Amino acid sequence: MTVFRSLLILLLLSVLRAEVSLAAVSDPAWGKIVFATNSTGQIQAEARGWPADGKLSLPTAFPNITAARLLDGRQRVPLKWVFNADASQLHVELPAKPPATLPATILLETAEGSQQFADGRIVFSALDAKVHGTRARLESHPGNHRIGFWTDTGESVSWNYKPTRWGMYSLEVAFSADGGADTELLFEIAGQNFTVIRPATGSWYRYQTLGLGSIYLAKPEPFIVRVSCRKMTGAAVMNLKAVTLHPAPEGKPIFQDASGEISLHARDAITHSVMMRYEPATNKNCLGYWTNPKDWAEWEFAVTKPGMFDVEVWQGCGKGHGGSDVAVEVAGKSFAFVVEDTGHFQNFVPRRLGRVELAKAGTYDLAVKPRRKQAGAVMDIRQVRLVPVKAAAEVSPALKRFLEARRVVFLGDSITYGGEYVEWVETFVRTHYPEAKVEFINLGLPSETVSGLSEPGHANGAFPRPYLHERFGRVLEKARPDLIVACYGMNDGIYHPSSEERFKKFQDGMRMLRERGGAGDAYIVHVTPSTFDSLPLKSRVLPAGLAEYRSPYEGYNEVLDRYSEWLLAQRAHGWEVVDAHGPMNRFIAAERQTRPDFKLAGDGVHINSQGHWLIAREILRHFGAPAEIVAEDLPGALLGSHPRGAEILKLVQQRQRLLKDAWLTHVGHLRPGMKSGKPLSEAQSEVEEIEEKIRALTDNR
Repeated sequence: MTVFRSLLILLLLSVLRAEVSLAAVSDPAWGKIVFATNSTGQIQAEARGWPADGKLSLPTAFPNITAARLLDGRQRVPLKWVFNADASQLHVELPAKPPATLPATILLETAEGSQQFADGRIVFSALDAKVHGTRARLESHPGNHRIGFWTDTGESVSWNYKPTRWGMYSLEVAFSADGGADTELLFEIAGQNFTVIRPATGSWYRYQTLGLGSIYLAKPEPFIVRVSCRKMTGAAVMNLKAVTLHPAPEGKPIFQDASGEISLHARDAITHSVMMRYEPATNKNCLGYWTNPKDWAEWEFAVTKPGMFDVEVWQGCGKGHGGSDVAVEVAGKSFAFVVEDTGHFQNFVPRRLGRVELAKAGTYDLAVKPRRKQAGAVMDIRQVRLVPVKAAAEVSPALKRFLEARRVVFLGDSITYGGEYVEWVETFVRTHYPEAKVEFINLGLPSETVSGLSEPGHANGAFPRPYLHERFGRVLEKARPDLIVACYGMNDGIYHPSSEERFKKFQDGMRMLRERGGAGDAYIVHVTPSTFDSLPLKSRVLPAGLAEYRSPYEGYNEVLDRYSEWLLAQRAHGWEVVDAHGPMNRFIAAERQTRPDFKLAGDGVHINSQGHWLIAREILRHFGAPAEIVAEDLPGALLGSHPRGAEILKLVQQRQRLLKDAWLTHVGHLRPGMKSGKPLSEAQSEVEEIEEKIRALTDNR
């Protein structure tokens, strides 16, 4: 592609000047031309009126057109474009009958030299083709480059190219030919052959496109494109303008299934990309290599049962790569979300983003477009699901388990005992699923660990840290939970630097929690620990390398990073893990861009109400709460989603704060200094009055 490099540079400069001058041209009588302002090489012509002669005249010199299509609803109707002999006049031929509604959009693909565009389209242009022969040669006018005088069937045209992505492409040739409708062409591309009978276009100056089929490039390795003639009828083979490869889906057409759900698998996506591609490996089966933030994915699908749908994206993201801003666009709505760090690119988690109405049967498209890349890669996507709202609870296993549980027990340390995030979660269920008969029990215990470790001089030497497994058997026996939400880690590294021995104790304690809980028929959902913030403790934290830490290690949050990453990695082994740690880290970092002294925890550990909401938000997101509720950094949307939301929250708080000490005493523990609370039976009797008030508010929305 570098044979005519100097010529190409001069031509490109001239085209850039031409585009500037064209952009300044006043709108034509038939409508408006929107010239390319991005790197896709696409120009839109907006026809507000339909020319009586069917000719949509374009100003010259116009950029070199390689395809023209009329956008008619979901259809893209191929069009012909026609020059006069010296390319000083140009028009696009329109169908005799206009679309049902005007203005109509005509999409023009343009390219000067051979290149790959940002949407993944690869164009092999006549301008820099290598001609093998003595008769065929490049003919070039501004905006009209073609290989002409091709009268010898022994001659051919070729290009060398190295793609940036593997995957499926559809093939297309742009050409003109005056007669010789039975001419047989051979296209050799990356070792694969395509034979076509080209039609006549009616004139050497009248161009059209012709589809050749599809090709799969297995590797991003150099290949050759060669065009030759196997049989010629008429005076010449053709005027060859360009060969184009368009990214194409690798799967099948997408239809709504019998349940009403629409599954958009990665293999069925159209990847408008130069790097991102479908990865077919069994352990992947996803869209990956998403390192270019301009790359985006699109699905086309058919709807036979219209209605309201929940939009759910299954995304994975490797360690340290979370935080990119992405939008899902469908049916005129846009759903923004921040990519979650899941510990590994192939650890996929469902993200419920919100609801969209697909009001009519027909064909739709859905796009996933990055808006900002945070780190090395945006994410991987395995699928997008459009779930009928009426069936959402039935098809979401996590939400179903949650709503059908008789008792949900929250276990953890002082942050869980503080209880605000538990109260937010219960308030969501009370306001959105009042028919659910779930009992929420907070059995968090301050200072507790799952590892059984305690630092020297804990609580000024008054007592060692309590150990979950000392009381866990009684939790299972007396509370009899169906589902356990466990949030541990903050105390398990005992505020020391990272240690393999302490890390193993944490891992062993977590595995024991799962084994014992499972044996007691409880389903376990893990939550990664909240953030340790050394900023509020900067005068008290200690550096690495000491023998003892009676004050916290200054880099202790890095220990919690490691514990959280390990927990997230267990998703690959079937663990259900909610990540609160990563989003909280990113939230604090973002806030400190404008408020350097911002903090969620005045003592570096015990988070405030906003911190509790951030934990609750990730739990609710995991269980499928609507996007409009979990998109905010404060719980106002949750309270506003029910006309009596604030009143219900207040009653939930009364209920929780009356019961938690009673339940802790009933189960039993070894931590001194805790309130005993009321006897459980007495507390439960008082709670019944609160329950009646909650039911009255939720039954009369």
